[in-house]
Amino acid sequence: MSLKIGNKESTDNIWDAIYSQRAIRYWQEMPVSRDLIKQVVEAASKAPSGSNTQPWVFMVIDENPVKNRLADALREFYEKGQLRELVERGQETEDSSQRLMMSGAENFFMNLATAPVIVVPFLYQLTSPTNEPDSLIAGSSIYLAVQNLLLAARALGLGTLMTTAHTLIESVIRENCEIPEDAYPAALIPMGYPSVKFGPTKRKPVEDVLRWNKWG
Repeated sequence: MSLKIGNKESTDNIWDAIYSQRAIRYWQEMPVSRDLIKQVVEAASKAPSGSNTQPWVFMVIDENPVKNRLADALREFYEKGQLRELVERGQETEDSSQRLMMSGAENFFMNLATAPVIVVPFLYQLTSPTNEPDSLIAGSSIYLAVQNLLLAARALGLGTLMTTAHTLIESVIRENCEIPEDAYPAALIPMGYPSVKFGPTKRKPVEDVLRWNKWG
């Protein structure tokens, strides 16, 4: 499959994508073509799943008024709850990385509508390795697809943010996107051309997370 280039930040090197893919919380006011969105979702659909049942549907929200309704609901939840206090306290820390992250979180909650695209992956007709969508192992049949989506977007020069904010506005998503009862949202992922740079990311050294044969 040929790579449709999104912008100058695109890459066809998987290592570049892995090492520079980071949470993007600010986007340019530039639409994302449906051809690119479809390519990202197709990459997600190539992920493995329990018994290859592929129990997923990807809802793409790129038009108003639906996008604005979801953004308004998230902003209202943020403004009236303890979440705002938590973020504001985080912005007062002496840790500059933490302050930047919390500022980005505030922008996400307050300005979701500035993301050109919102993708909501759903577990649908889940049977393997479980039929319980709320269980931990149910994630094994959707989150590999989500990671494919994030990396494919990065390869095309698109910035994404993996969030579980769907849990805060699920009823709004269900009503406005006409979601059937047997479909269960697993993430809420804004996507668009970033107005900030990709990686490098800050992660623990591999020596801190690697064990050989025994934990000790």
